[in-house]
Amino acid sequence: MASTAFTLDIARRSLLEEGFFDLNDSTVGNRVLEMERRGFPYLTEYGMDFCKQFAFDDRIRSILECSLERCSLGHWLRYEEFPGHVECFRRGGPKAGRRVLMVHLWAKGSRVEYYARSHLHDLATTRGRRSLYEISQSELDHVGSRPEVKDFPDGGLVILDARLGFQIEQGYAITFLFATDEVIANWAKMALPYSEGLEHKVRDLEMLSAKIGLNFTFEDLGGSTES
Repeated sequence: MASTAFTLDIARRSLLEEGFFDLNDSTVGNRVLEMERRGFPYLTEYGMDFCKQFAFDDRIRSILECSLERCSLGHWLRYEEFPGHVECFRRGGPKAGRRVLMVHLWAKGSRVEYYARSHLHDLATTRGRRSLYEISQSELDHVGSRPEVKDFPDGGLVILDARLGFQIEQGYAITFLFATDEVIANWAKMALPYSEGLEHKVRDLEMLSAKIGLNFTFEDLGGSTES
């Protein structure tokens, strides 16, 4: 099933109220599978093309531009299945504010639970084993947050508030993290090996939006980095 009609207002409202929005795009699965077959070469010219197609997808870009102040792509990684653990990237509920959004690109056969409206509560958390916070089921029950189960037999594309609790029961998600300038200022830059081709790809990405930057730096031949 290909992507369905996209309405920005519906996406914006769902992200604000529920904490996530499913773009119902099953075309993602084949590209994620190809990325896996290549060994997840994120920081390459192929990786930049992949990033352009999904992290800077017109729909994702429009949601980011209307949901955050100026922001940047700050991190790019893969979260594998971790059943029995509800996780979130950012904690603090309303006090923390909406300053980081995540984009999940689901592999074929993945299954996830998104805990609707959990981002609206300042929940007690513990540090998880993979640089995420974990939320106990009792905390979620206390605020009445119930999981919405999503099955992605052909892959999928979801944007979510980084405060939202989720549990990956099966499969994995290639994940892009976008954060506002004041948050990004505290993050290490992603270091790219320098080549003219890669530099050109990055410049192309930078031209896509005046409101969305890149938290990249290039390594010179001596191994040091430059912005």
